[in-house]
Amino acid sequence: MIIQSLCCHYDVLEGDENVNIPKLGYSNAKVSFALVISLDGVLSHIVELRSDDKKPKPKDMDVPIQKSRSSGVFPYFVCDNAKYVFGVEKVKRSEFEKKFNFASSEENSLEHTILEETDKEVTLVHRRSRECFEAFKTLHHSILDGLNDLGVRGFLAFLDRWNPEDFFENPKTREYKDDLLAGGNCIFECNGSFLHQNSAVRNAWEAYSQNETGNTFAQCLISGKVEPVSKIHQKIKGVVGAQSAGASIVSFNNDAFCSYGKEQSFNSPISESAMFRYTTTLNYLLSSPGNRIRIADTTVVFWAETHEKSCEDLAKFFFDPVEPDTKEKKNVEYSRVQDLNKTKQIEDILNKVRIGKKVNQEDIGTDPETSFYILGLSPNNARLAVRFWYVDSIGNLIEKVARHHLDMEVIRDDYGPRYVSVHRLLNETVPQSSDKKTISPLFGGLIMRSILTNTGYPISLYSAILSRVKVDGSINFVRAGFIKAYLLRLSRTGLSNLNQDLITMSLNEESSNVPYRLGRLFAALEKAQNDTNREMKSTINSKYFSSASSTPAVVFPVLLKLAQHHIAKSEWGFRSNQLIEQILAGVNEFPAYLNLEDQGMFMLGYYHQRKAFFTKKEVAANEEMSL
Repeated sequence: MIIQSLCCHYDVLEGDENVNIPKLGYSNAKVSFALVISLDGVLSHIVELRSDDKKPKPKDMDVPIQKSRSSGVFPYFVCDNAKYVFGVEKVKRSEFEKKFNFASSEENSLEHTILEETDKEVTLVHRRSRECFEAFKTLHHSILDGLNDLGVRGFLAFLDRWNPEDFFENPKTREYKDDLLAGGNCIFECNGSFLHQNSAVRNAWEAYSQNETGNTFAQCLISGKVEPVSKIHQKIKGVVGAQSAGASIVSFNNDAFCSYGKEQSFNSPISESAMFRYTTTLNYLLSSPGNRIRIADTTVVFWAETHEKSCEDLAKFFFDPVEPDTKEKKNVEYSRVQDLNKTKQIEDILNKVRIGKKVNQEDIGTDPETSFYILGLSPNNARLAVRFWYVDSIGNLIEKVARHHLDMEVIRDDYGPRYVSVHRLLNETVPQSSDKKTISPLFGGLIMRSILTNTGYPISLYSAILSRVKVDGSINFVRAGFIKAYLLRLSRTGLSNLNQDLITMSLNEESSNVPYRLGRLFAALEKAQNDTNREMKSTINSKYFSSASSTPAVVFPVLLKLAQHHIAKSEWGFRSNQLIEQILAGVNEFPAYLNLEDQGMFMLGYYHQRKAFFTKKEVAANEEMSL
């Protein structure tokens, strides 16, 4: 289902004139240099194609397909690195000593020729590098022989004349030796144009790739047609944490995974064309910032079966809204600048979902029935693990994600983001003071599954949030929002005795829920202490919050007695006393123990009451200014 959907999306991308995606038989490669070959087969110039940034970046170019290389010798067509193009390799001194230092054997010492050496590195020609060059030359002769093209003849003459030991004899290769031997790809410019863009060369390559000898034919699992089966699939690049050279999503590396005597990917017969389409599409999506987000260790890619990008942009905003940086003064003004059109669109969608209306084409900019796909990938050694796979219409998806944001709504200040990204929510499960935040890899898949299926949130994530609140002694709008959302969905599904109406966005002074009132009471007692001495560095929060939210019967009698000393010293003590009495009016006794649900209500009451103190001060200040 995953591969089939990616193959279908390739057809959509191929038909979009605004999308530059490789055609069948080609792939995108990072190219560092163009080797200019004269008509008589001499390397005359080397043109650097990398950017002129502080750290030069290779140029992305569509070249004949570069399949994943195994341990054997496997040259690429008209685009490869120096080991294949020149037959020369640079290795570290330690590696050279390990592999090539055969001083005791004259026969073995003749197998390599040192061209240059330093204390750290050795540049040499050896049996393997020579084999790579010979395979590169043989491949190009087998494809290009017989073409009546001046540039092609000059290129083949270069290959026939080249001797790997002469690498430092050519002034151009000597000038660029370090960069060439660093492993970057090289292409060839012959007779005024790039060889891989020459129409005669392309035709010869396409004919060769379609009739490549040694192909195994079988019925493709994707197309159902009898076609050449791909033995090795292209690597998938761009998954965070995976190998930089790419990783496989389909592979067989042990005999235990094979059956009927088949090798490698012949065990899951996918044709060369289907392999090319799904890998090319997935690599394109992973390279597009508009089609990917990161959630914990999972890289999430998503796409819609349409040329319209509005729905993909909308989905990305819902999952990963842009959070302006307000840490520096120069960014404060930027934090106030918002995409008003996008904000209005989101508000309209949320309001519709809030009252139970269906979103339509005018709301999201495309047909609500358009299929939408979400794929979560995580690294697993040299392979990729599928964390989750979700398929639905874009209309249903938007409604479910909108419901998540509505459930997370809670009173907040003006400095935090209006909509909380999934990544920011998961960050609240780890210590905020830690430089290296390691989010549990399980949380990403669990929270996405809850959002996409509109079901209850994972209790493991809820428990982790509660633990952080206890340890840190603080609760922000993200933590409070998730606690509210968790309790709401628990009540909505009938798995809790909590009344859904009692779980509100802001302070509910009429709530009769005892844990909620105790949270409010703790906030009131903390304020009474602060009113006595506003410069106090440590309050009852740091010492008693965790135990008060778990075993109130043990803590609150002590806190109430302590509060009377603070109230007696405070100028506004009578107000604190009134609030405490009002809250305690709904509490007959202090519970001996609060379970996880009750602890959540306690923390929600604490957060709401503290926000109410701040809000009242802000309103009062605004009223004084108006007078």
